Amino acid sequence: MSTVVVGFDGSDLARRAVLWGAEEASRCGAALRVVQAVRSPLPEPMFTPMSTPVPQFVTEETMSRAAEDHLAELAAEIRRSRPELQVDTHVRLGRPVDVLADEAGDLLVLGSSGRTGIAEMFLGSTAAGLVAIGGRPVIVTRTGPVDGRVVVGIDGSETSTDAIEFAFSFAARHGRELLAIHAWNDVGWSELPEHDVDHVRVDLAKLLDEQLAPHRSRHPDVHVAKEVAFDAPARALLQAADGAALVAVGSHGRGAVKRAILGSVSHAVLHHAPCPVAVVHRR
Repeated sequence: MSTVVVGFDGSDLARRAVLWGAEEASRCGAALRVVQAVRSPLPEPMFTPMSTPVPQFVTEETMSRAAEDHLAELAAEIRRSRPELQVDTHVRLGRPVDVLADEAGDLLVLGSSGRTGIAEMFLGSTAAGLVAIGGRPVIVTRTGPVDGRVVVGIDGSETSTDAIEFAFSFAARHGRELLAIHAWNDVGWSELPEHDVDHVRVDLAKLLDEQLAPHRSRHPDVHVAKEVAFDAPARALLQAADGAALVAVGSHGRGAVKRAILGSVSHAVLHHAPCPVAVVHRR
């Protein structure tokens, strides 16, 4: 059985990520594993009558026990609403990035920022670090499940192909329409005569059809809308993200520098999209 892993730290955004992950695991027929990383003990001031504060240390055992109790309550809540779902929880000592990167699973779900982050921040450090690690899709959530369409960016790269398949599978499971966007932003297109722009649009539409064809044959029930946008790819995807259930992007696009952690498009969408974002790495 496949496993959906969700990182949890006690924050509201992490709780939403757990509920989102539970929904996805239920639809995938997968197990749900909720994981919380506990850092090394931190000093905590202790007050006694007629004394100055004295730093004391909260033990690892105390921190782990509190986390386990919290996760047990969360797991019990999920089981009440989804009795068919296999749910387990793990509490491990270490940095969240290291702990979650070490967890085996087919999909990793994270809140956009955690307990130490500000809700309005673009992306928390834990989410940013884990998105950069390849090997499995990572979904960064900002909201709970949304009844919108699924948006996928297409540019002809290998990771784009994997993102298309991920988006089709997600749309099929959730009964959503899929919007496939191919954005063309080569310098100088705006200076072309209108008939040349029309030719470019037709050629790109054909390319888009070719890239979608094998996925449409595997998912015939998914209704597909297509868009050729003469715009920056990130801007085109962000405009389509409003009200979307998910935006899927490849970790690196056609023009990405191989040594870069993330391509510029996936980086921009992750930081600015108002909906959940799936970053799909090359298999």
